[in-house]
Amino acid sequence: MPSPTRSTPPVISTRKIRVGLQLFLAFSIVGFFIVFQRASIGETIHNLAHFDPRYLALALGLVALDWMASGARIYIFARKVYRPITFGACMRSCFANVFLGGATPSQTGGAAAQVYVLYAEGMTVVDATVVCFVGGFLGTTIILLACAIIFSFMVHPEFVPVGLRTISGLSFTLFALILVAVLLSLLSPTRFKRIVHALMQRVPKYGRRLEHSHVVEKLFDTVDRYHDLMTGFLVHSKLLFLAGLLLTAVIYLNKFTIAWVVLKGLGVHADPWSVLYMQVVLLLIFYFSPSPGASGFAEVTTMAVMDSVIPKGFEATFILLWRFFTLVLNMMIGAGVLLGYISGRRGRRRVE
Repeated sequence: MPSPTRSTPPVISTRKIRVGLQLFLAFSIVGFFIVFQRASIGETIHNLAHFDPRYLALALGLVALDWMASGARIYIFARKVYRPITFGACMRSCFANVFLGGATPSQTGGAAAQVYVLYAEGMTVVDATVVCFVGGFLGTTIILLACAIIFSFMVHPEFVPVGLRTISGLSFTLFALILVAVLLSLLSPTRFKRIVHALMQRVPKYGRRLEHSHVVEKLFDTVDRYHDLMTGFLVHSKLLFLAGLLLTAVIYLNKFTIAWVVLKGLGVHADPWSVLYMQVVLLLIFYFSPSPGASGFAEVTTMAVMDSVIPKGFEATFILLWRFFTLVLNMMIGAGVLLGYISGRRGRRRVE
């Protein structure tokens, strides 16, 4: 399969990263200010000091497992189209994804950061984009939709608070529409491109600007490349695609388990399946949150959804630890990884 022509990688603006991190911090402070209405700072410090070290080790082990599974998911797809790629490069791309996803609204910068790293490691922009989409976002869409249908809406619909059902329903609908668009682009790429072009004609000002900057041409090249790769995966490498879905399921089951481990470390006994269902609901609610890393929104919605399992006085402690293990720790590592690539200290293309 011929590789597409080389294109330039997405531009990563350090100024926008700083603004995003400032917004992340500001929204997080607002969120925790609300949370601390239910738990005092003194109680939180006491709970943190008495957190069971065995569960601290277990939580860190689950975080490491998340790193390995996320890197493996990208690696199996990336190596299919670019043999020289290394497992370490794929894992670093995942760290960069989490960092910039946490520093941008609705995680929009995460994919750009991941493509940037894979490009720096030798892949073309189009191939890196397709690999990230197929290996990451598509699997996430399928797994989350399946979990939402089976667990949240059929088994335990009561876990969705009344005030948050509209938001979770909109998020579920958006995931479903994305899956429909993906299937359309796979089964009929020509029709998909025709629909995209027709939609752009309805906004001529922006449509002309996008066409002038060759964004549409690049998008259509990506669609064609995506169609070729997906056809290859489904026809000749069915086990590879299924392995990607399995790894995605492992990744999210692992992330959801961290919440239960944090509760156990705090001495709170909760049904693990109930906690799992609640994590699905939470992810559906704030996956497309407009604030960077769902900051502020995640803290408040977590307190609302998990109110029945988190004892009074433990809310702030749980949310602090849960956000640290599932997001903040990864963002800290990802910041160093991405800055290494932006500065030119790392990357196969720098060596070339």
